[in-house]
Formats: sequence, C-alpha cells, structure tokens
Amino acid sequence: MSPMNSGSVLTAGRSRRGKSSQLAIGALAVAILHSATQLFIPCPWSASRASNDVMTDTDLRSDSVKRRSVLATLPAISGIWTGSDARVHAAGGKKVVVFGGSGFVGSRVTDMLIKEGYAVTSVSRSSQKDQIGRMQKFVGAAPGEVTYVQLDASAADLNENSLLAGADAVISCVGIVPGGENQLAGNGAVNVRIAKAAKASGVPRFVYISVASALSDGPGKFLFGDYMKGKAEAEAATLEQFGSANALVIKPAIIEGPGAPSGPPAPPWIRAVNVNAVAKAAIAGALGRQSGIVDGSDAIEKAADDSGILAG
Repeated sequence: MSPMNSGSVLTAGRSRRGKSSQLAIGALAVAILHSATQLFIPCPWSASRASNDVMTDTDLRSDSVKRRSVLATLPAISGIWTGSDARVHAAGGKKVVVFGGSGFVGSRVTDMLIKEGYAVTSVSRSSQKDQIGRMQKFVGAAPGEVTYVQLDASAADLNENSLLAGADAVISCVGIVPGGENQLAGNGAVNVRIAKAAKASGVPRFVYISVASALSDGPGKFLFGDYMKGKAEAEAATLEQFGSANALVIKPAIIEGPGAPSGPPAPPWIRAVNVNAVAKAAIAGALGRQSGIVDGSDAIEKAADDSGILAG
C-alpha cells in the first residue's frame, strides 16, 4: 500500500437490495392479503384458480391444497424482503468488514467471503471505482454484492457512520510493503486504530495479517526495522484488544500469486505461501474456526486446508 492520505471521505456502493426490498414489501403485503382471503373467505374455484396460477403455476382444485400452497410461498417472499439469498441464510447472515479489501490479499478475502454467502464491506482509501478496478485485476471480476467504503483509516473516526456496527468480524489486510514510505505508522499505528475501533464497536472477532517470525526475528528486523516494529505493534494491539481466543494473527513470510507486489527477495530458506491460502486462513479466523497465531507457510496452509472454504 502507498502512504496514508489525510482526511477522510466516506462513500458506500449501493447494492441492488434496496430497490428489490421495496418491491418485495409490496409483494409480501399482497401475499399476506391473498393468503388471508384464501384461508378465511370462501370463493368460487374459478377465482381461486386464477390466483393460484400466478402463485404456484399449478392447477390445484382442492381448497386445502390451495391454502397450503399460498402459505408455502410466504417464506420465499419474506426472504426477498430481507434482501438475502440462500447462501446468506446458510452463512447465518454474517457481516465481515475487510480493511484493504480490494488489495492483493484483501481482494481474495472479499471474493471468497461473497462466494461463501457473507455480507462484505471493503474499506480503502481508494474510491469505489478504483476498488472495483483492483478487484477485477486480482480476482478477474468484482463481486456485485460488496459495499465499498472510501476512507483513510489512519485519520478517520472509524466508529462513525455505523461502519463497524453489526459486524461479526473485522479483517485487516492494511500495511506498507518493506521499502515503502511511512512503514512504522503504516503498519503499526493504523492497525492499532482499527483494532481499537473494532473493539469499541463490539465486534467479536479480529484478524490481522502480519509477518513471519522467521523474518521478524532474523536479519529482517535490522534491514527493515520500522516495518517489523510496525507489525509488532499491530500484533500486540490485536491480542491486547481481543485476546488469543477471539483473534487470529496470520504471519506469512512471502506471499505469492498473480499480482503480487514487488518487494525484496526472501532468504533462500524461506518458502513462499500462496495468497489464496492466506485468504482462507483469514476467513477461518473471522468465522471463529481458527484463533491465536498462525506462523509460517506450513501453519497457514494447514489453517487454509482446515478452513472449510471451497472458493479459491
């Protein structure tokens, strides 16, 4: 990521749910009225047949069958009214906020969460248009049900505008690559702010993507001092705010995959991990399937294998 900008602008991509929900409210009202009529007011078969042709596409001549058929349509209409589909119902209607949700790692996290049926808010300093463009770059297409929010997490009030309200988890993929500007604050202070805001908003789980101990405890701490210090600050804040039972710190060394940002070469004894494995491990942490610290490629790949996430 590039250095943080000052100030903040909050914009959200409108989903299609608002309009469909308004239309569905009317459909629900009509269905309720229709069902009440069918249940309690006798009517000629010809009239009830006309209604049931619309509702069920079946020529049902039995009054009892017709009444059960009308009632059977109500749950389906209610599902439209609430703006959720079968996948969201299966996922328990969970909402996950992903900071850096359109970046190299974050785009995979966002895409997989959407495919698993979760509601996702992607937060970035970039505009909605730019976030969609990066999603297309990294995962081939931008999921249609993502809420894109533009703000500077280093300066904005993260508890305003209900950004984190009702979230079941926050995943932070925010950071500055080694060699970039402002590595200390861009990896440390900004993630400390995110963790504290998530805790203040009552978010139950938090996931942070850090750096492998094989690098932070080795020569890397001398070569990239501010980078490693910032990561350590963010790790400490994550565990301080949420504890090891309600947080996951993922510590990859080198992350590989299409679109990977350029950075210094890794030592020859360090094995890279695929970006999809990191994303799956992050989702496992957000959903409570993995907690604590996952350090290094082997541990991340195991967490990914155990995540139950099929996408990617």
